[in-house]
Amino acid sequence: MRGLFVGALLAAVAATTVGAGDLADQFTATAGDGVSASFFVLDNNGGTIDLAGDKLDHTTPVRIASVTKTFVAATALRLVEEGKLDITQPINHYIDARFDELLTSDGYDTSAIRVKHLLSHTGGLVDHTHGKPFFDTLLADPTHHWTREEQVKGAVDWLDPLGEPGEKFSYSDTGYVLLGHIIEKQSGLSLAAAVRSYLALDSFDLKNTYWELVEVNTGAEARRAHQYFQGMDTHGWSATLDHYGGGGLVSTTEDMATFFSALFGGDVFKKEGTLDLMLSQEGLPDASPYRLGIFVYEVDGVTFYEHSGFWGTLAIYVPSQKRAIAGAVLHQKHFKAMRDAMVGLVTEGM
Repeated sequence: MRGLFVGALLAAVAATTVGAGDLADQFTATAGDGVSASFFVLDNNGGTIDLAGDKLDHTTPVRIASVTKTFVAATALRLVEEGKLDITQPINHYIDARFDELLTSDGYDTSAIRVKHLLSHTGGLVDHTHGKPFFDTLLADPTHHWTREEQVKGAVDWLDPLGEPGEKFSYSDTGYVLLGHIIEKQSGLSLAAAVRSYLALDSFDLKNTYWELVEVNTGAEARRAHQYFQGMDTHGWSATLDHYGGGGLVSTTEDMATFFSALFGGDVFKKEGTLDLMLSQEGLPDASPYRLGIFVYEVDGVTFYEHSGFWGTLAIYVPSQKRAIAGAVLHQKHFKAMRDAMVGLVTEGM
């Protein structure tokens, strides 16, 4: 679902410089008074909390949707480190026959699509969330329980392949649904357990980060925010709509910033060179802003990494500043105002 944002984010951003404690003011100036947002900034000086409104704080759990993809991609790369996954292999080497048959029936060459193509959204796969029946079903029955196979079949039935593997970047939740399946097979664990184990999430004290429906965190779930889409409260919508690798995690701005700081600060991977692999453009289309589970952008000469989530979440890491910035809004329509404020902070302290 994160793919709905991509077109807007590829446009150049004119940044307005703001300080770490000015994010809420910058956000409110655009979004208006009475609108809630949570920001958490983590750097060598510690953490800075900045809040707009009174409905969110840095410990309020929210569905982070596609920010989950960075966690999933990092898990796949940890499996590479352990010798349990080769991202240069074609996906038909790993996926179950039922998925292989579905994909090949629609014209996909699963012997040409590599695991790296799934990681980088360059496999020519469609995004099932762009199929009209997906949103028709979602709006007609928000509690519908989606399965992984149903979503892959939707991609096949509703839409046509987008091109040859490696030809171009095209954001695909379906690709990450397949990647989640591959991680489960190669790790022998559920996707939630694999992410938690291989990324050692518990070692980073992420108290409010959990895989919804699978991991029990009663205290955090009781405090999970009501997030809004087109004026609709999505709190009771089935988590299965975005659960199998394209999304699935619940987290907070504090926890997102903490994880991004650990990941891009070099505290997650075990082998030298794995982080470089995650961030490398080698072998990817020249115009692609995406690497392996993360977008890479540059504003006013400052490079930063980011991933956003459909419901209105965003995590950024600025390597030159060793600074992680995370934000969340209650209403998806305020995402742009939030991102503009956060990107403004990227150029602060140049």
